Amino acid sequence: MSDVGLAAYRQCTFREKREVLGVFWSRRGTDSDLIGAAAREYGPYALAMVVVIAVELAVIAMVLVARANAWAWPAILATGLAALATWKTRTCQRALTSATSDAPRPLP
Repeated sequence: MSDVGLAAYRQCTFREKREVLGVFWSRRGTDSDLIGAAAREYGPYALAMVVVIAVELAVIAMVLVARANAWAWPAILATGLAALATWKTRTCQRALTSATSDAPRPLP
């Protein structure tokens, strides 16, 4: 099985990896093909991690609400913040993907 996940990201130096994160989260463009490719690869992994955290917080909040625990309200607020983070991550991923698909392609 080939290791294709995050291949461009793994080729980057530490400074370039920081730039990849900046390109992804700020939705700004880059002149480097490597940075752009790494940012596009990073998107699905970032979304998956944020979704996993949001689901974990939702389960914790449901258990605390079911037990009528005093920590239920902070857990509900944290779940709301995680949902907001999921939306932000998906928005960044969609903006980066659409920016690259709208770019003119060279003729063969």
